Amino acid sequence: MNIGLISVRYAKALLMFAQNNNKEDEVYAKAKFLQDVFVNTKALHTALENPLLSKQNKRELIITASGGKVSDVFMRFINLLLENGREACLQSIMLQYQEVYNESKNIIRGTLITAVEIDDATMSMLKKSVEQKVEGTLELEKTVNPEILGGFILDLDFIRWDASLSRQLNSIRNQYIERNRRII
Repeated sequence: MNIGLISVRYAKALLMFAQNNNKEDEVYAKAKFLQDVFVNTKALHTALENPLLSKQNKRELIITASGGKVSDVFMRFINLLLENGREACLQSIMLQYQEVYNESKNIIRGTLITAVEIDDATMSMLKKSVEQKVEGTLELEKTVNPEILGGFILDLDFIRWDASLSRQLNSIRNQYIERNRRII
């Protein structure tokens, strides 16, 4: 079984069903929450793969992992997964749902790495500037890494903008080394 293909199909179907019921934002929030639970609770995936657990126990487990209260749309999705024996694919489906949701809403996810913590005004100015260039909504996660010395690194989906001081210093160092090699 190809989990990637299955996950994409289920995620797209869930998005269409959620959009038809105007619940796509609510399902997106559940998908993000559930994904965090999967990352922090390794035993959840193992439990969903366990053939000894009944479908009812797995249903209750998924609902509990989702925060206890789920919408009718999400409950129907859970039931569909359990009927088709695809509960082991839930984590992958939640990841794919976030991807197709972001694509449908033109949301670009990214990470901003800085040497020091930046204030909200700087963050919003940078975010607004990048949103104009990419013509979409930006969902940024901030990370502090003192090793870059200064500047920032912005990772957006498949684009990386490295304006860090450490990269610039490395570039200068490499140019200096290259010039000295020619002399010798």
